[in-house]
Amino acid sequence: MASIILSFVGSQDPYSNNTNQEGSIVTLVTQLLTINQPIKQVILLHTDTLTKNASDTKDWLESNPANLSPESITLRLVDPVLSTDPVNLLIAAQESRNAIAVAHSQMDSQDTLEFNASSGTPVMKWVWSVLQAAGYAPRSRIWQVRNPKEMQPDQERVFTTDVTTLKDEFDRKVIAQQVQDYNYSGAAITLNTSNLHHPEIAALLQYGHHRRTLNFDRAFSAIDAFREQLNSHWISEITPLRQKHSQALLKEAYFNALLRLKTQQYADFLVSLFRLQEQLLYYLVQEKIGLDISGKFSEKEKSIQIIQTAEEGRLHQFLKDYTLPGGGKLDINRGISRYAFQAIVEYYPQFENLVPLIRDLNHYCHRRNDSVHGFVGVSEIENESTLFNTLRQLMKQVTQLPEQ
Repeated sequence: MASIILSFVGSQDPYSNNTNQEGSIVTLVTQLLTINQPIKQVILLHTDTLTKNASDTKDWLESNPANLSPESITLRLVDPVLSTDPVNLLIAAQESRNAIAVAHSQMDSQDTLEFNASSGTPVMKWVWSVLQAAGYAPRSRIWQVRNPKEMQPDQERVFTTDVTTLKDEFDRKVIAQQVQDYNYSGAAITLNTSNLHHPEIAALLQYGHHRRTLNFDRAFSAIDAFREQLNSHWISEITPLRQKHSQALLKEAYFNALLRLKTQQYADFLVSLFRLQEQLLYYLVQEKIGLDISGKFSEKEKSIQIIQTAEEGRLHQFLKDYTLPGGGKLDINRGISRYAFQAIVEYYPQFENLVPLIRDLNHYCHRRNDSVHGFVGVSEIENESTLFNTLRQLMKQVTQLPEQ
């Protein structure tokens, strides 16, 4: 494991006339060599006003006792703006990030970035800690070099500063916001690149991501190895979904639609709403009424035969006379469409309280068709609160829902 040192050059480099000792850059290099830490590269950032200091520092590091090779030392002239007071933090951060990018291109998987936070202006010293805490340099250390005139007897001159707790707090806030936004895959990525990684939490985030995308088998696989450590309700919820229990699928479709509405993914919400209405109609026709018909075109003939014989032919006649919402007659010979299922539900009087609620969804399902087939964006959902209440009333009549 080798080190790549990054530092701004200060007025006290390579030698301090104030302390009559070597400056922080040379002192840090000497310290690392003393503990037998190989140095692969030294990248020195300098302003045009400190070009001589940078050149002198390079010469000093190439001489005894450091004896670094000339090609292992890189001088980088930074933006002239950094020569003015006060130093621009944003520009300092950009220059530092550019240097980190160069260092990353030269790093092996086990190498470490060593940041000297004791050379340059206060902003230049501080920016390394900011970038480390922000996650720009996962394998890195922040070094401080004390002024020898101000040291206490029990203090080391060269020491590291740990900003891990600060980075952890940043990561914790990001992950919490991602979870709040239902961005489980993003939260999993942030977790895996942080110091907060925990196998059970990572598994739950993967579970949430796959469940949100309706991939119930992969959701189960994500947590199966941790079933002893996790609350049993995670397994108990996913099991009926994997087994395609109609009530479980219906509730999942409902909450999936609400999730997209809450996160303002309006086009996706309309698709989910369309799927929910379809799922509801299938459930009512197939399980409540008991007609084994399908919307699949390959099973059309079988479904038509079932319709023709149901209710002694009265259902079939009702469908032939049925007027579609946009006008025109329903033709089941073209396929058992969503409207065919809706018409069947309307035929049976036990669903008279459900029918108006189901019809209220048709407008939004039409918008879904416009969005998907017409490549039309959706910027809002009109009468959102009314729609939410309609959905909740509808669902509470066919399945159990939480109170909130």
